[in-house]
Order: sequence, then structure tokens, then C-alpha cells
Amino acid sequence: MKYVAKCTRDQGIATLAVVASIALITLLIVLGVSRRAVNDIQQTQAKITTEQSLSRAWAALDCAVAKIKHDGIHLSKDDVAAGIAQLSPCQHIAGSQLWLEPWQNSDRGMWHLYATHAQQQVGVTLAKATGARRSSFVTSGSAAFYGGNTWRPAKGKKREDGLYECHSIVAGGDVMIRPRTPGESQSESEGKNSSNKFTVHLGEGEECAPEYKTEVHYGEVADSRDEAETLLKKDVQTNVDNMDLFKDYFGVPRAQWKTIREQFERQGGFVVNTQDDPSLCYETLLDAVASSKHRESANAKVWVDGPCDLSREGLEALPSEPPILLVVQDGIVALRGAIKSFKGAVYQFNTDKLNAREFAEQWGMIISESGEMSCSHNDSNIQELCQLITSTVTNPEQARRVPFWFSGTFEPEGAFITDVPNGHSVVYGAFIPTYSGEVLQQSFAGLKQWRPVNNSYHDIKPPLGEG
Repeated sequence: MKYVAKCTRDQGIATLAVVASIALITLLIVLGVSRRAVNDIQQTQAKITTEQSLSRAWAALDCAVAKIKHDGIHLSKDDVAAGIAQLSPCQHIAGSQLWLEPWQNSDRGMWHLYATHAQQQVGVTLAKATGARRSSFVTSGSAAFYGGNTWRPAKGKKREDGLYECHSIVAGGDVMIRPRTPGESQSESEGKNSSNKFTVHLGEGEECAPEYKTEVHYGEVADSRDEAETLLKKDVQTNVDNMDLFKDYFGVPRAQWKTIREQFERQGGFVVNTQDDPSLCYETLLDAVASSKHRESANAKVWVDGPCDLSREGLEALPSEPPILLVVQDGIVALRGAIKSFKGAVYQFNTDKLNAREFAEQWGMIISESGEMSCSHNDSNIQELCQLITSTVTNPEQARRVPFWFSGTFEPEGAFITDVPNGHSVVYGAFIPTYSGEVLQQSFAGLKQWRPVNNSYHDIKPPLGEG
């Protein structure tokens, strides 16, 4: 009996030990599961907090970018606070804070704009328009060049042989170069020995590579519509797709031209309406240069609303300093005579698609239903230029789409940009443009808009639990 009792007691103790072990294991499992559950909850909460902070930071940054795109922003390395002040409506949105800082050692002078909330940060890089179309003459339409032309093109990449890839003309349409005028006949003694030709030179011991150097002699015609295109070299680019010249040079699409004009006026630029008197264009240039010298401004700025007659008509020559930015909105550009010194940039554009009827009216051009063309304008310069247009451009539809024409001598240093899609610019005389990237930058000083760089948006997420 004692043996049986002892066995029963030992079995009970063993059972109790097993039960206790199972209970302990179960408790440990429960505790482990609970701990993981707590960790999961904490991580989820941290993730939610991080995403909420990032969303709040993005709200402020999106607001700032939208304001920059709509209103523009002026940034100076000497005054970061002034840049932030321009974004004040977006400061502290959703409890976030905006910051600006210039990139160090950046050739383009880029800036970093970012927004923070808690320890979350989002940002984007801002950069100015670059004026990427580096060329002596740029047009979103087509162009024809008559007479003698000696150009200094934009200097591109230097090759291993020491020669350069040059850029003379960039056009959204066709280009025709014809050193002799339509009514001239070539004599036997002329031809390649004539000084009346189209050629490009870099000067100062530098030279364009042969395949980047267009040269057209008297009696020859170089036309991009010629399938062989044997005379036009790589320095002349034609039928370029997707040209947005306004964005290239000002940093905003052409549809936002009012943003630039408002900034233009804020910076003391001269704005003049020339619908009734195209000669006001040159007179205003003289006034702007004199005013800029008095104020020691970086450039002289004139915005012309309407036609621009650059003919001097006995007026004084333009000084060589400061550089000029002449913007011609919805108007023809005409020149009869000579401007042997124009340092700066001419930017001509129309706000909508080319209205051929209105451009023809500015030239005083009358086109009958049968296609016969005649001219009637009270300005003697424009009247004579109109007659040259109608006698040279015999296609009425093309004649009524001429935004720029000059006859005489024009020696601009900087760049000439005609942003009139479907327009047909004509140079009829001695055109001697000298491309200068430095002058171009000086001319547009203070007006190129800052814009976010594509693919530069980013966020910085600290480890979970630290947000």
C-alpha cells in the first residue's frame, strides 16, 4: 500500500511539473506575441507619424513651387531672407517651415528650396533659364537672308583637332541664304570673288570645323528645302521641333508672358505702346540707356507693345554700355539704314499664334482677293520696307507673315531671337551679328525666372521612431 501511495504521489508531482512547464511556455509565448504586437503598433504609429509629417512638409513645398511658377521669385546670394519673404504665404502651412540656401560652387547659381516638419524634410532644386539656344540668330519660324553677311557664330564644343562646332542659325522652319538680291544678275567676273557672300568666322585665331561652317558665295542659293542641302552646314539647324524659346530664355512658357512683363516693370524697365508711332521704339531705347547709366543699372530694358522701327532718322547712335534688352511684343521689327553698334539682345514674340492679317497691317501691306500686293503707310521707313517685302517675297501668304525685316547695315553684339511661330523673317542687307554669351546673360540679368529642376524633388526620411 505504501508503494502504491508513493507512486501516486510521484505521478502527481510529475503531472504538476508538466502542467507548470506548459503554463510557463504558454505565458512566454503570450508575452512574446504581446511584445511583437506592441512593437508592430509602435512601428505603425511611427510610420503614420512620419507620413503625416512628410505630407505636411510636402504641402508647404508644393505651395512654394506653385507660387514661384505663378509669380516668379528673385534670389540673391546676399539676401536669403528676401527670398523667403517672397514665399511668406506658404511659410508655416500645415505647421511646416520653408528654407532656402544657394548651392555652393554652382556655375548656374542653383538654389535648394526645402520644407521641414518635425524631422522630415522634402526639397527641390531651383535653377534659372539657361538660354539654351546658343546661336547668332534664333527663330521659331523660317528665315531668308539676302546680301552680304559676315557672322561670328556661337562657339560650341572644341574638338580634338582644335576646331570648334559652331552655331550660326537655329530655326523652327526653313532657312534660305541668297547673297544676291532677286533682281540681280551675276556677271562673269563675279561669283566666288565677290565680297557679297554669307560666311562665318570665330576670329582671334579660332576656327569653325568645315562641317560647321556655312559659306554661300554670290550667285549661289542655299535652301533647306533643297533635298541635297549641300551648302548648309551643321552650324545652321532647320525645322527644329518643339521650340519653346520663351521658356528657354525667360524660364516660363510663353503663355505666362505677363509674369515677365510685371517683373520687367518692377525692375524699372521702360514699357511703351507704339501702336500709333513705331518710331517711339528707338527713342525709348535712347531714354532707357540714359536712365540706366544714371542709375548704374546692369542693363537697359525696353518692352515695346506694338511695332518697332529701329531706324535712327538722324537720332544719335546707341552707346555701347550698358547692354540692352529690347522685347517686342505683338509687333514687327523694322530697320532701314544702319545701326553699327547694338550691344544686347532683341527678343521679338507674339502672345498668340501669328495673326497674319495684323502683321500685314503693321507693314501697311494691302493684299487684294486676287493676291495683288501694295503698300500704304504714313511712316516712310516702313513704307519703303513694305515695298521691298512685296517685291521680294512674291507669295502673298508668306509676305503677310513677315515679323522682321531690315535693309541696310545691322551689327548687333549679343543675340537676336524672333519667337513668332510660322513667321518668315527676312534680312535684306549687311547683317553682321556677333554672338556673345556674356552680353546675352547681362541683357537678361534679373529677368530669367527660377524654376524647379526636373527630377530634383526628393524627401529625407529618418529612421522610424525618430519622426
